[in-house]
Amino acid sequence: MATAAAKGPADACYMLLHPNLDVETPNLQTLRRNLERGTDEIKAEALQQVITGTLQGENYEQLLMHIIRFVMPTRNKSLKKLLLFYWEVCPKYAADGTLKHETILICNALMNDLQHPNEFIRGATLRALTKMREAEILEPLIGPVRDCLEHRHAYVRKNAVVAISSIYRLQPHLIPDAPELIHAFLSAEADMTCRRNALNMLTLN
Repeated sequence: MATAAAKGPADACYMLLHPNLDVETPNLQTLRRNLERGTDEIKAEALQQVITGTLQGENYEQLLMHIIRFVMPTRNKSLKKLLLFYWEVCPKYAADGTLKHETILICNALMNDLQHPNEFIRGATLRALTKMREAEILEPLIGPVRDCLEHRHAYVRKNAVVAISSIYRLQPHLIPDAPELIHAFLSAEADMTCRRNALNMLTLN
């Protein structure tokens, strides 16, 4: 089981994966081939192995562009969910401490999923944003996140509230009007789960 935790107790969040311990972890060449040419099922298995290995300290930075090129365009829902986990743990910084140029492509992928016609993909993407702390990635996504507050599905709206709360807590300068925004949302919202999330946000922040 692989576990990833946030930096402090106030930000605690965990990812649990269950790798197949009976199967030897493939080398970089095999992972690269599976990510590039495999079926959706093979790509999913390879991506989970990359995520698990990354959490265990393996260096898979060389696979970032392969994943962006050959896995990111997928329409497979299981692969999309794994991609959201991967964006959370993948190496986003270069050796000099600056964000890698590839993060622009990650940001574009997240933006597309925030505008996806499937409400579950939108909701999962909004939840994934709560585990990202890079202002450079989050800033271009603020508009689509705000738009999700008006989505017709409560599942999207409730996760939009959680995402806004997280961004405001970690990077308040990106969405300084978050309390007012959520207060106005609460006044017009009828769904009880959405209202509860909004109240939690206003209380905790």
